[in-house]
This record gives sequence, C-alpha cells and structure tokens, in this order.
Amino acid sequence: MSNNKFVGVAYWSVATQVADWLARAVDVLMPLERAGIAVLAYDCLPGGNQLTVTFGEERHQMLVTDGKGRGVVRASEAAAVFVVCLVALRKALGDISVVTDSQETVPALPRQNYPLYADSWQRVLPVAQELGLATGAAFTARHNAVLNNVF
Repeated sequence: MSNNKFVGVAYWSVATQVADWLARAVDVLMPLERAGIAVLAYDCLPGGNQLTVTFGEERHQMLVTDGKGRGVVRASEAAAVFVVCLVALRKALGDISVVTDSQETVPALPRQNYPLYADSWQRVLPVAQELGLATGAAFTARHNAVLNNVF
C-alpha cells in the first residue's frame, strides 16, 4: 500500500491547448444526463473550469486550469462508471490520459472481463452504451439491416 494520500482506482490528467476543452466535455457526456444516468454541472471558477458528474449521491469532479488538470478516481460504487466517462472523453476529445493504480492505460473500450469493470458491469454497461463505447438497443436498431443480413 502506498503512503500517498491520493490513492485511487484510476488517475486522469489533461493537457490541452483547446480553451473550451471542459465545455466540450459536457457535450460528450450530455447523453448521460438525457438518459437520467447522471447529472452534469459546469462551473467557471476563479481557479479554473470545473465539471461535476453526479451519479446518484456520488460526485466526481474535474478541475482544468489553463488547459491543465489532473485528478484521482477514488474507490467507490460509481468509480468504474466515472472511468468510463473519462475514457469517452479521451476518445471524443483527446488530450486526456487515464491510467489505473498500476499505471496501466485504461483500454479504449470497456469489457466485462477488465478488472476495473468486473464487479460493477451492470452499472458500467448502460453508461458505455449511452456514450457510444458499447453496443446497445440504439445501435442494433440503427444497423438492423446489416446485423440481420444472412450471407
């Protein structure tokens, strides 16, 4: 066990030249709010711009100042779900790294057998589907002709 007080299941860091990166992040995560999975809040603070993603009673925050920010995802019920959000931001916007406690880069697509997601897959899957990282009903409806094609 590390003596570092910032121990968590994952770590993220942002380094970008895009002035409104965090505002764009809100757009990427907005499907979660529309689906009723999370509540998003975006604040312009003197110390930087802050995005708060709330799952039930659990809040996760990202503070980005002058294009730079970093944080820890502490172990909690919604930790894996927030990591999926970070992965979606990496896919859509770039300029963010997401690593596990062992410094392994979190894979781009959530899988049930990945240790970070294994215990909370039932919560992770709907979030991944809403953010376009996993197939769901909307995907199968949109590509029905291809999926039902018999060769």
